[in-house]
Amino acid sequence: MIVAASIGATPAATLGPATELSPDMRPMLVLQPPQGELMLVHHAGPLPDRQAPSLAQKLGYWIAAPAIDRDHEERRTHLPSAWLTASPDRGFSQALLMQLSQVSSNWPWRTLVISSSGPETDSQLQTVPAQDAIVAVVQAELVDLGDKVEFHVLMDLVTVRAIATPHETRRHTQVEYFAPALAADRRLPHRSLALFAANGPLDEQVSTAAADLSQFLATIVARVSVPDSLHPHNPTLGKLGLHPSCGVCRASDPVVYLQPGRVWVRVGKLPGSILALPRQSARSQPPRTR
Repeated sequence: MIVAASIGATPAATLGPATELSPDMRPMLVLQPPQGELMLVHHAGPLPDRQAPSLAQKLGYWIAAPAIDRDHEERRTHLPSAWLTASPDRGFSQALLMQLSQVSSNWPWRTLVISSSGPETDSQLQTVPAQDAIVAVVQAELVDLGDKVEFHVLMDLVTVRAIATPHETRRHTQVEYFAPALAADRRLPHRSLALFAANGPLDEQVSTAAADLSQFLATIVARVSVPDSLHPHNPTLGKLGLHPSCGVCRASDPVVYLQPGRVWVRVGKLPGSILALPRQSARSQPPRTR
């Protein structure tokens, strides 16, 4: 089911003749929010080749093998029962929709459309031929880092121009949002009950992520209908004196968006990618490698 809501629309009866003839050139925003429960994910990250033989030599292969092979596997599991609440996704989808559908906000999109699948999204795009749209496909997960967990949001951002015309173009940008890691071990879930209680630290991070992502989307959508020549010049991490916790970031990477506690960086080593990282000052510890 698709629900569409016009944001900030003005009744036609109140419009003057000039306004009636002026088309609304703002793009449409199509949002595919996460589906289902929040899963605990362990991403594959094998040991460097030079470390595996050394570890096997020190411990013996049969002892070292589990440690060597463990990070080769991509695993998705349910959260431990002790970490569960009545909201399977910790309320992330609802929080994101509430942030984006606030009628009182002066959003830069003409219409907000909520879609549940790729085919529904394509169908909605066909209703606005020759116009522009932003499609945001959002996924959320809780990354297992061993003795820590990290709330992580992935957003495939697609800028679609001149829809359903011979000149239609689509540009993909992969956005990754990282919340500060929480000290928690899935093997000992009862030791971190307070972190996962309803309205506890994890739920606070989820709520903050929804607000941060809605503000970032507004910034990106606002730039779609503005000529490139009028876009603001983006400062770099180096010029701002920021050192986020990022093993692939460089001082020359441009800062796309800056919030009090977060920096959104277009990463040169990962073309077409934007990382949203907790902000640190120039006096903070050096970046760690993920």
